[in-house]
Amino acid sequence: MSLEAKFDCGQGAIRAVRFNKNGNYCITCGADRTVKLWNPFKQLKLQTYSGHNQEVLDADCSVDHSFLCTGSADKSVNYIDVKTGQIVRKYKNHLGRVNCVRFNLEESNVILSGSIDGKVFFYDLRSRTYDPLQEIDDCKDSVTHIDLNDHEILVSCLDKRVRLYDVRYGKMKSDYIGFPVTCSTLSKDDQCLLVSILDNSKTSFGRLLLIDKQSGEMLNEYKGHINREYVVESCMNNNSSDVISGSEDGIVYIWDVVEAKVKHKLRHLNPKTVHSISYSPLEDKILTAQEKMVFLWDLTK
Repeated sequence: MSLEAKFDCGQGAIRAVRFNKNGNYCITCGADRTVKLWNPFKQLKLQTYSGHNQEVLDADCSVDHSFLCTGSADKSVNYIDVKTGQIVRKYKNHLGRVNCVRFNLEESNVILSGSIDGKVFFYDLRSRTYDPLQEIDDCKDSVTHIDLNDHEILVSCLDKRVRLYDVRYGKMKSDYIGFPVTCSTLSKDDQCLLVSILDNSKTSFGRLLLIDKQSGEMLNEYKGHINREYVVESCMNNNSSDVISGSEDGIVYIWDVVEAKVKHKLRHLNPKTVHSISYSPLEDKILTAQEKMVFLWDLTK
């Protein structure tokens, strides 16, 4: 485990960092209302995108790397041309800040957005209308994270539930977790859900749960990190052998998925919260964000 690079993005606090679909570039979302495109391996800024009136909370890159979608505290979702920097479309249907945005995986012609208003909207980029193609309104609290595969959408919510939607059959499966859910992701083999929960009890400072996608059975539990106040992201590596999570003590924790023991700790500059992480889709590298800094780690060395 080695730190390959670190750089100040010049955006104030970094709200999210995301690899693009082939892992060659990354995008950072800043409290200064901008999104920046980087080559993280050279710490080289390629482009700055503006257009939001408040801080940008999340972003995603299309499959062909030609467009970005961004969500902001100003309640809007922007669809941006990467080359020209122009806002192609701006959607303003949410009633509160937009916490998370994702493109669909196949053609990147639909944007999904989740908001503090408890709704998930689907925007069809081929449609002439700016109204949502579809709306999910099952959540009773803020939507914190969206993950998806070719036919399923996983929605995390502070109402203590994770909901898995199968768009082929129009079915929804809801798992009651018992604690506010800050992040949930699908494993690479699509067999499990990794769920991060806020746990501010005196006996525990944060937990991650590995849940069987079909049965809802809890397969494993991961402890050691701190997650009591903020949305802290988690993920699994590309072969689903490790569980990785940020923490409120300035460390990224890596557990063995079977033994649930901490294998490695990636220590940052100070004990402030490491809240956003992004795993490279092709290599064993990870991007992490703490305050105004972004860190690139090589997990093979």
